[in-house]
Amino acid sequence: MAKGDIVVGLDIGTTKICTVIGEVVEGASGRVDVLGVGVSPSHGIRRGVVVDIDSTVRAIGDSIQKAQRMAGAEVHSVIVGVTGEHIASLNSRGVIAITHANREVTQEDVDRVLENSRVIVLPPDRRIIHSIPRGYSIDGQNGIRSPVGMSGTRLEVETHIVTGAETFLQNVAKCVERANLQVEDTVLEPIATGESVVMDAEKDLGVALVDIGGGTSDLAIFINGEICYTAVLPVGGEYVTKDVAAGLRTTLEESERVKREFGGCMVETLPEEGTFTFSRLGATEPTTLPTRVLGEIIGPRMNELFQMVRQEINRSGYAGLLPAGLVLSGGGAMVRDARELATSVTGMPSRIGYPTGVGGLSESVGSPSYATAVGLVQFGGKAHAGIPRRESSGGLFAAVRRWMRTVFERVGG
Repeated sequence: MAKGDIVVGLDIGTTKICTVIGEVVEGASGRVDVLGVGVSPSHGIRRGVVVDIDSTVRAIGDSIQKAQRMAGAEVHSVIVGVTGEHIASLNSRGVIAITHANREVTQEDVDRVLENSRVIVLPPDRRIIHSIPRGYSIDGQNGIRSPVGMSGTRLEVETHIVTGAETFLQNVAKCVERANLQVEDTVLEPIATGESVVMDAEKDLGVALVDIGGGTSDLAIFINGEICYTAVLPVGGEYVTKDVAAGLRTTLEESERVKREFGGCMVETLPEEGTFTFSRLGATEPTTLPTRVLGEIIGPRMNELFQMVRQEINRSGYAGLLPAGLVLSGGGAMVRDARELATSVTGMPSRIGYPTGVGGLSESVGSPSYATAVGLVQFGGKAHAGIPRRESSGGLFAAVRRWMRTVFERVGG
C-alpha cells in the first residue's frame, strides 16, 4: 500500500446521496483523511429501494462531481452502502474436521469452516451480502477469536449472515455503473455506520446502534466486539417531515426547515411562549403558531420509532446484554430531545453518535447525517491497508481473495 490510495464511500439514501472521498494514510492502520464531500438530493429511492433509475443516476453523478471538485481527485470506483426492508439476517454455524497430522488450525481451515457456515438454504432471489464470524470454538472450547495456530480436531464457527433481494441489489449496482463507476464493495449500512460512531469499548460491552435514515431506520446489535443482530425498521426521518407537512398544510421543504429549526420530540421541553413562522399552502401571508404544536406532531412518530426499536431488541433476545445502551445516528437523530425520548421509551442509556476516527476535512463530515458515508470510507481504508476484515460477498476484495486462493491451490497442486 502506498500513500495516496483513494477510497470512496457512496451512501444512497432516501433523502440524499452522499459521497465521501478519502485518502488512506500510510502506516496508520487504515486511517483515512477526508479529501472531499458531495451531497445531492435523492428523489429516486424509497425505503432503500430504487424506484427511479434515471433520477438516482443523476443524483449519484451530481454528488460524485461535487466531492471530486473538493478533493481534486478523480473517482472510478465506490464502496456502496445498502439498506431497505428487503434486508434480512440470521445466525448460522459451520463445522469441519482438522485432518492435518499435527492437528494445527491453518488459515485454509478457517476459510473452509466459514464457507461451510455459508451453506444455507436461500430462495433463488436472495443474495448473501455479508458473512460475519462471531466466534470460533475448537473441540468445544468457545470464545476463540483467532483460531489459526491452535491445535484441535474439530473447528466450529458461528456466523452472522446478512442477505438482500437480488433484484434490489442489482438495481443499486446498475445505477452506480450508469454513473460510470465501478462497485468496489457492497456494505450493509449499519455495519458501515458502526465503524464511524460506535466505540470498540461499547461493542465489547454490548450496544445497539440505531441509524435513523430518511425512509428507514437501521438497527445493529454488537456484543463481545462483533455484530450479532441486524434489522431494518420501516420508519425514518422522512415520515416525521411528512407528518409536519400534513399537520401544518405546507410543503415538504418548509416542513423540513421548521422541523430542524424549531421542532422537538417532547412537548414539555419546548418553550411555552415560543412561536415559529412558516408559509402555509394557499396562504398569501406567513402563518405563526406556538412551537409546542411541532412537538405534538413530531413526538408521536418518534415515539413509534423507539417503540419499534424496543420491540426489535426484545425480539433479538439480547435485551439484557446491552449495558452500553443505544447509540443514535443519522439525520433523524438530530431532532431535539431524540436522545431523551429514546431513553424514556426503551429504558436504556442513549447518546448521539458523531463520526470520528478520520482526519483531513473531518469538520465537513462531523454531523450524524454523514455517519454512514464516513463509515464506508473507513471500511474501505482498512481493506486497502490489508487489515483482516469481515468477509463481504460480491465485493472486489472478496473476489480477489478467492481468486488468489484458487491460483495458489493450482500452483501447489
